[in-house]
Amino acid sequence: MSAAPVNLKTNLWGIFWACLSTSLGGTTVVFTRMIIEDTEPLSLTAIRYGGAAIILLGFMVAKIRLPIFARKDLAALTLIGAVMFAAFPFFMATALADTTAARGGLLFATMPLITMSMAALFGVERLTLLKVVAVLTAIVGTMIALGENVEDIAPHALRGDMYMFLGMLCASSFNVFSGKYLIRYGNLPVMIFTMLVGVSLLFILAMFIESPFSGSLEFDLTGWFIVFLLTVPGGALMMFSWGQALQRITPTQAAITVGLNPVTAIFLAAWLLFEPITARVVIGFFLIFAAILLANYRQHRTGAIPTRD
Repeated sequence: MSAAPVNLKTNLWGIFWACLSTSLGGTTVVFTRMIIEDTEPLSLTAIRYGGAAIILLGFMVAKIRLPIFARKDLAALTLIGAVMFAAFPFFMATALADTTAARGGLLFATMPLITMSMAALFGVERLTLLKVVAVLTAIVGTMIALGENVEDIAPHALRGDMYMFLGMLCASSFNVFSGKYLIRYGNLPVMIFTMLVGVSLLFILAMFIESPFSGSLEFDLTGWFIVFLLTVPGGALMMFSWGQALQRITPTQAAITVGLNPVTAIFLAAWLLFEPITARVVIGFFLIFAAILLANYRQHRTGAIPTRD
């Protein structure tokens, strides 16, 4: 009699942590859009993820025994880190210099479906008719939302959308190929190692390309406060929350909450950036969110538990 309430409580906490993480992810889209014109993508992402990595590393050292990675896994983990924590944030920051926060948030919401498609392509996950319908539904929703004319506030929006899509490909690659390492070593150790790899690469590139200490990181007080929001709640807390969620619920359950990302981004952008909430954006969001639910419907019915993070 006592097991059911415990499982229910665990699931509820897992859903809470997942919702918190994806909602924070939506805020990072808006805050990046607010500050990217005052800096450079490499410098901003290096500072953001560097600070987040230091915070999480300190937490891990205090709470968890440091893992020893097998030599045969180091090359793969290094490549995963470069893709997820160097290429992905660079493409995202570059995208938000051109496209709107609302469009960026909507494209972010397609990540679970891109992940699913890549997993099927590489034989990690079986592609079903429901999943095909879900992908097609998401494509229609994305086309409707991105068909909005935003030239008055984002004249190069399509270029930014392309960069955001490349970022989603990078994030989806992490989702598909990091699963066995997350199982082998644990969520937080793999996240921190791969983040440190990506941050190191970002710092090296920023030093040669952007001169981060002589212009591209000169913010006013408001700018540094936004950097703080991107680093602490939007970096360390967002990743910690995602790890907490995956300890309690399946990755499939957690992925459904990604739909909160564009909700947060759209409404926060309307409030802070005065971006309009149009019918096309709303329709596109609901179609993408429906696609995510559709893609995961059968897994919930059968109780399948994916192995990726």
